[in-house]
Amino acid sequence: MNVSADLPIIPAGYSTSPVADAVVWHHRAFCRVALPVRAPSKGVWQREAAGVVLTMEAGDGAALPTGKFARLLLMHVFDIAVRTGDAVIEIGDDPAAVAKRIGTETSGAKLRELQEQMIRLLAARITVAWDGGPALSVFDARGRSRATEPVWRSSIRMTARFLAGLAENAVALDPRVLTALADSTLAFDLYAWLASALPEAGTSRATIVGWEDLRGRFGSVSQSPAEFRTGAEQALEQVRQVWPYFASVLRDDAVVLRRTATPARIETPLPAEPPPPEPLQPDAAALQAELEAELNSRPAPVPAPVAAPVAVPVSPARPRQITRQTVSLKSHLTGLPQVVWLQRANGRDNVVIEVTPGGRYDPDSCTVIALEPVALQIAGGLYQRDFDRVAAWAAANRDLIDDWWESNLDEFEEVASRVKKVPAPAWR
Repeated sequence: MNVSADLPIIPAGYSTSPVADAVVWHHRAFCRVALPVRAPSKGVWQREAAGVVLTMEAGDGAALPTGKFARLLLMHVFDIAVRTGDAVIEIGDDPAAVAKRIGTETSGAKLRELQEQMIRLLAARITVAWDGGPALSVFDARGRSRATEPVWRSSIRMTARFLAGLAENAVALDPRVLTALADSTLAFDLYAWLASALPEAGTSRATIVGWEDLRGRFGSVSQSPAEFRTGAEQALEQVRQVWPYFASVLRDDAVVLRRTATPARIETPLPAEPPPPEPLQPDAAALQAELEAELNSRPAPVPAPVAAPVAVPVSPARPRQITRQTVSLKSHLTGLPQVVWLQRANGRDNVVIEVTPGGRYDPDSCTVIALEPVALQIAGGLYQRDFDRVAAWAAANRDLIDDWWESNLDEFEEVASRVKKVPAPAWR
């Protein structure tokens, strides 16, 4: 996508991206808040600010993605998704080729750092919610490698619901500005926010943001308010040097920002809405018939027979083994009013879960939900509000659903410990 020639001049000493005449598409929610600069090597990191809740969980055996390369690489992935409208993002096998595409060094220590950050990104579990909506997984759990050690992969799959939200919230950023600011993560983050949020030039509207609000969006808990403000003032000046389209007034309690000019308009229009999904293979009717046939041929789950009690010596408690093909997850675990039944694959390709109104399995009141390519009710029927809540829960618990489906779990205690509660769409 080309822009006119009156883009800002990049200072001497900065390399320009090989796509300097294009734009990079990013998600508006990720422009409002910053990824971590530094974070715990393992575990969970979360930022909640500006109507956005962003959560990152390190993959097994990997650290959390951080720093400038995490930002550049995530933008690169989003940019490909916006341009292609395809949930499968082809990254390629060559880290040097990726480095060249995002305009950074293609050899040495910087390339090794980029490769490490991409491996972390591919292994991480990232969820985001914005403007009161549900928490959406960015990437499909099924695409993650099950190797013992995280590895580079040539592609990654985005979830259908996040891809739809990305198409509606795509923000065009100038890759030359991103390249110029990449070594100052705060300036990099502030540019993405300013480009996505400032009112159009020529209006009387200004954006007034308190320093503490800005620290919540782009700072860290280790920074004092004074330290953050000093760094933010310097970062705003860095942004102005390469993107001179705004003015700022620094008050004691807040910064007042106004757009003074508008960058040249992008000649080509914003990406069209993603094309409708191709017919399912098999198509929806065949999929429904296949799943209904499986349901009709499969008896309702029954508890395993209980043996007569036998006196045995008392021994230390051991995890309870699950021998049946389904496991029920009740409201106190899921936060849903219904009971969710996880299923084993047993040779089936289409991942499904079942939902009943009560704790007793009743085929006549059971709703069957297929999870691919999007959540789809195959049998039974939930009201739309209830279906949205179950679909949001399934998206947040997809790893657990897949592990049970593929018989990677046998202990109820492990299943129960991994269940995540999530707020429902528009749930108040």
